[in-house]
Amino acid sequence: MALVHLQANHAAFTDGVRELEVDGATVGAVIDALAERFAGLGPILREASSVAIDGELQPQGTIYARVGPTTEIHFLAPIAGG
Repeated sequence: MALVHLQANHAAFTDGVRELEVDGATVGAVIDALAERFAGLGPILREASSVAIDGELQPQGTIYARVGPTTEIHFLAPIAGG
């Protein structure tokens, strides 16, 4: 299971849960599992979040990246500014 970290804005969909373990072989599968568990969270994670896997920021829209049993995934809220 991957260890998933969510931002404060995501916690509005999870009743405050910001860290949990989730099954999934890819980032997309992890998002699907989170969307199934927490209504409304899926579109936010797919469309408005960046993803860091084991500390490395991934290209926008990453869903096919492989996830292992010790992977840490951080879903990051977009940052505005220039």
